[in-house]
Amino acid sequence: MSKIDYTWLASAPHKPDVYVTRINSSKIHSVRYWDGERWYDISLSGTTSRGSSTPFQWPKKARVKIGWRKKYPLSLRKITNQAAIQWGTPYRVYDEKEVLAYLVKTGRLPTDWRTAYQIEMRAKLGDA
Repeated sequence: MSKIDYTWLASAPHKPDVYVTRINSSKIHSVRYWDGERWYDISLSGTTSRGSSTPFQWPKKARVKIGWRKKYPLSLRKITNQAAIQWGTPYRVYDEKEVLAYLVKTGRLPTDWRTAYQIEMRAKLGDA
């Protein structure tokens, strides 16, 4: 099954929105808000004890969709180390089965690819 991976950028995003981010080169990803000038952590309202927070309404056409965003009140908390935040542009990575199915569908591999190359492979690999 395919998965989503990211190309990480240290520059500022083009517009205010919610982005998948990481701190430096961490493997841990978080959803954060960029307001056009600085990054903010998004948290459930009333759950933060690390300073003041501002109420937050999830943007209607946000690039990141999360199911629980409408169920709970959210708030923003300023991030002190702005330079450490990297944001990701997503892309899909397909597994081997999906690639093979695509190659058969587009005619690059014959539908009987599992057996079509057996004789050739035995001859080249010395199993004949």
